[in-house]
Amino acid sequence: MSGSIALPDEFSDSLKQALKIVNSASQLRVVSHYDADGLSAAAIMTIALTRAHKRFHLTIRKGLEPGDIDTIAKEGNEAILFLDMGSGQVEALEQLEAKAAALDHHKPIRKSKKVVQVNPHFHAIDGMTEASAATISFLLAIMMDPCNWDLSPIALAGIIGDRQHMGGMKGINQQILDSATEKNHVVVQKGLNLKGLTIVEAIADSVDPYFVGLSGRKDNVLAFLDSMRLPPDTPMGTLDEVYRRKLTSMLSLRLMGQGCRPETVEELVTDLHWIPSMNLSAADLADLLNACGRMDHEGLGISVCMGDPESIKLAGELRREYNKKIMEKLVKIEAEGASQMDHMQFFQASEPSLSGAECGLAMQYILDQSKPTLALSVVDNKLKVSSRGTKHLVSKGLDLSAALKKAAEKFGGVGGGHAVAAGATVPEGKDLEFLKAVDEVVALQLR
Repeated sequence: MSGSIALPDEFSDSLKQALKIVNSASQLRVVSHYDADGLSAAAIMTIALTRAHKRFHLTIRKGLEPGDIDTIAKEGNEAILFLDMGSGQVEALEQLEAKAAALDHHKPIRKSKKVVQVNPHFHAIDGMTEASAATISFLLAIMMDPCNWDLSPIALAGIIGDRQHMGGMKGINQQILDSATEKNHVVVQKGLNLKGLTIVEAIADSVDPYFVGLSGRKDNVLAFLDSMRLPPDTPMGTLDEVYRRKLTSMLSLRLMGQGCRPETVEELVTDLHWIPSMNLSAADLADLLNACGRMDHEGLGISVCMGDPESIKLAGELRREYNKKIMEKLVKIEAEGASQMDHMQFFQASEPSLSGAECGLAMQYILDQSKPTLALSVVDNKLKVSSRGTKHLVSKGLDLSAALKKAAEKFGGVGGGHAVAAGATVPEGKDLEFLKAVDEVVALQLR
């Protein structure tokens, strides 16, 4: 693999099969997921295919359901790339006449003789911690042309957006980071785990971490920074060591004061991956992409990755709108709590596109961390479910991907994802029966 990325031979072979599909097609159909990882994967492939003078049609989707695949099948495509999806729907993809490749990191159902699956799980590589969809899309891009190494910061944004950096980069992700640093595409420095162009923006807009009394309250943040004699418009990337330590100490004390667990407080200081070419961090880029995807401006997210200054500015405004919505929802959850079952908890999410983020943040900062959390929404007469656990619960046996898949299939639905975060779709009206089924599976996992 170009750029000193060591991969198992079979993994490299699957990438070569995907590359063969790309090279042999006169026009490609590309379908990707709408979250930060999916948008990063899509942006990498968009730039790589453009540089290779390939014609393609990109669509960003919130999921890949039977109806979506039927629609794609009627388009008469020659070749299709599915990014951040596909391994969970391999049986449906096998019915497509087009050549198909799924660059996915979710747990696959099985291998396929017809569909090329580039999936780390087939090669004893953890798709939850060692390789995201952006990782795999990037591996294909540098196999297409080593000049695509300048896309490594976008891959890192996808990795971080998928929270695979928590506790330190691992596996293929670490290899990409090492080479990207060596090639000066990113600069790694210890710093605050805050996302924003300026300090005042980073704290006032922060929902992860969520600072009681500061998040969502710009005037309070200005007073807080004034007490430290720190100019509020200081760019995050230029904060000197003395002020960085002082700000870290003050914010850590606030998190401890609001009852956060020690591991959450420790996450406040982390490796920051500064992208010189874009003048923001990879975490910043991930945050902008997340806002673009969740607020139905997926195309803007692709433009951000292409380095368009006006798009970055617009995405920043969208992020503020997105954070405001998320903050309102977290405050509501904080006030109302969640409905409790024996082995899990759940709440109603009014906006399906925000439910995953809402669920994850509520799990980490507000709700009972001894039980996984489900967020429920109704879309087109179907119950949409997002779920989140913790790494501690996964270490005790929790597998939300398996739990939601098994429970959903009882009622003619579908489910899957990762052990720590998964989703499902079931017919409306089966809510209580589905929740009971999930609770039963989780009880067996955690007994």
